[in-house]
Amino acid sequence: MIVKLAHLNRLDDLCVGFNGGKDCTVLLHLFYSVAKKKFPVHKDKYKALYIKSKSVFPEVEKFIQISRDNYSLEMLNYHGRIKDSLTELKKGHPGIKAVIMGTRKTDPYSCHLESFSMTDADWPQFMRVNPLLNWSYKHIWQFLRSLNIPYCSLYDRGYTSLGSMNNTHPNPHLQYIDDRGILSYHPAHTLVNENSERHGRNT
Repeated sequence: MIVKLAHLNRLDDLCVGFNGGKDCTVLLHLFYSVAKKKFPVHKDKYKALYIKSKSVFPEVEKFIQISRDNYSLEMLNYHGRIKDSLTELKKGHPGIKAVIMGTRKTDPYSCHLESFSMTDADWPQFMRVNPLLNWSYKHIWQFLRSLNIPYCSLYDRGYTSLGSMNNTHPNPHLQYIDDRGILSYHPAHTLVNENSERHGRNT
C-alpha cells in the first residue's frame, strides 16, 4: 500500500504519523524503506506528524528524538486535540494531502476504517492512509524483533500500549514476582492474549 501511495504522490504531499509507539515504529520503518527505494535522490527530510500529549513519558520523548535522527525526519509538532492539531497542520503545510497512520482495526473507534479513508467532512481534509489496519499485535512484534528494529524501552518493562503518563501503566497480565520477591513485568512481546493489549490503559 505504501508502494502504491508512492506512485501516486510526491513525498512532499505526504507525512507519516509518529508518536513513538510500537505500531508507528513499524509504520515509520516501512515508509522510510519504501521512500529510500522509490525516491533515491530525495535529499530533504521526511515529514513526520507528532501530536504531543500533556504528560509524555521521557522514554517516549527520547525515543522520538533518536528516531528523528535515524530516519531523517522533520518533526511537525503539535499539542492538544487531534482535530485542532490537524487544523494547524493544514494551515502550516497546505501542500500535505495525506497522513500515513499506524492505526490497527483493534484500536478504539477504528474497526470501520479502510486502507484509504478521508477525514470526516467537518474535519480538516486529509487522506488517512492505514497500511497496518489488518496487522495483529503479534504481527507488530514479529516484525520489530525479527528485523531488530529499535523501539521504545517502556515495552521491555511491561507496557503494551502507550498513552500519557497519567493514563498508562504496565500491563497487569505481565506481572510476576522475581527471584528477589519483587513485583516485575515481562516484556510486551510476551503477551499471549492480544485482547489484553490495552489493559494497562485507563482510557
